[in-house]
Amino acid sequence: MSLNWLKKNSVEDERIVNLKNKLYKEVYTLIMVICSISVIIKSFVLPRTEPVWLEMLIILGGSLYFGIRSVALGIYSDEVEVHDQRSKISFSMRTAIWGLVIGVALALFFGIRSAVLFGNDNSATELKYFFSVFLVSLIIYIPLFVGGNWLIHYGANKVSQKMSQNDPFDS
Repeated sequence: MSLNWLKKNSVEDERIVNLKNKLYKEVYTLIMVICSISVIIKSFVLPRTEPVWLEMLIILGGSLYFGIRSVALGIYSDEVEVHDQRSKISFSMRTAIWGLVIGVALALFFGIRSAVLFGNDNSATELKYFFSVFLVSLIIYIPLFVGGNWLIHYGANKVSQKMSQNDPFDS
């Protein structure tokens, strides 16, 4: 017995579906921006990091869900292929550059946060804290995010290619 009575047999206008998908993408981006701003503000106002766990869960959970679903559906490898045909910078290089940008941004964030929270309103102490935390964070986060992003991209692309080959609707 099939459950066809749960499925709708209505024909949808492709333009409306595309506009809805565009709105969903904008809402997702808006939620990510709001959560990121909330994390930044709370981390400067509140000395403890416990109140930002919900925002981090929303940011990481949404991104993780999107990544897993796009790999499982084989969309990721198709996106990589289309990107590499259109752009001068390969998707792998783009992923590594994003890892570099994220590493530098995190190092700046932690450096500024340390200077603001622990500088004791002394500019020499603030500079000392900023540069020491910034440099150590650069050493830790740049290799972590560049290598991690590249490895995740490589693995996700391989798995997505396998899933795309097994897709009966993809020719």
